[in-house]
Amino acid sequence: MKKIIKILLLTLLTVAFLSCGEKIDTSVWLNNYEDAKKAASSESKLIFALFSELEADGKSAKLKENLFDTEDFIKTYTEKYVLLNLDYSNSRTENDSENLSKDMRIFESYDVKEIPYFLVLSPEGYVITRLAFEENADLDYARITFSEAEETIRHFQEILARTKSGTDEERLSAIDEIFDLTDPGDTYHLRPLSKLYLSLDKKNKTGNYTKHAISLTYAKVQDYLMDGEEEKGCEEFVKLAKDKNLSPDDKQMAYYTAGYVLVSSRSENFKKMMEYFQMAYDVNPESEAAQTIKMAIDYVQMMIDGEGDYAPQQKEESAEQSENPAAESDQVNEEGQNHDGE
Repeated sequence: MKKIIKILLLTLLTVAFLSCGEKIDTSVWLNNYEDAKKAASSESKLIFALFSELEADGKSAKLKENLFDTEDFIKTYTEKYVLLNLDYSNSRTENDSENLSKDMRIFESYDVKEIPYFLVLSPEGYVITRLAFEENADLDYARITFSEAEETIRHFQEILARTKSGTDEERLSAIDEIFDLTDPGDTYHLRPLSKLYLSLDKKNKTGNYTKHAISLTYAKVQDYLMDGEEEKGCEEFVKLAKDKNLSPDDKQMAYYTAGYVLVSSRSENFKKMMEYFQMAYDVNPESEAAQTIKMAIDYVQMMIDGEGDYAPQQKEESAEQSENPAAESDQVNEEGQNHDGE
């Protein structure tokens, strides 16, 4: 019996090691985001990401057929890039709904506003640059497009390398440079760098601790909004407000944003809204923002009294209008970008 158990254990271990070491084929287009990041990391490549909707977008289909799926393109660009195509065609709703849902989160997290959409990503998924391709693009066009992006890519890679080695001061400076190079709509993916920043600058010697604490919080909130868990997202702002490195103005804004997100989500938890806005007001009733916060408190009171834009009895309307967390995520991102820039 012991011999049989030993053989079974050895077999299981062998299978486990084989599966862990299974190599991802990067000589073809991939359609899995996590696989693309793993492959790019292990092979020291970048990711060329194409967001498409082949069934509805003629440009995507034409580019795939005449350029991206050709042997010459694949052979040329798989030397440096892992090719990733995330497609959002309607047929996947029936045949691949679970993976489609995961891909839609990626779609939203990269703030994709048009199809097709092209990004060059680091192995971590950081946005290095956007690319553009005309519908009739050929291999020569592709060569020119990638060539024109080379300096931007090289510069980003050099800075990213500095976030991984050197003194704490050098790494912190490099992280700030990465954020400066990244569009505010794409900082969601820089969470690992924000976490690193906060760990290296616990006493806020750089004066930029707050910026990264806020950025990290907005990223967490975006996750909750995409999951339809607005109240949990609001609590992240409350946690942020308790950070000892935040200034009174930042604390006030954190509490206010918690209430703002709850209102934007069409929640009927008026008690929580009032609590968040009151906490914001109490931080500093004499601040420049205090009057706006007082107006928010009055607005919530009107809703409680049944006189606001959506009253407690309007449950069906509230439910219908709260089914699009992606739109609310955009509102939160916009608030966060404005706040970070102050």
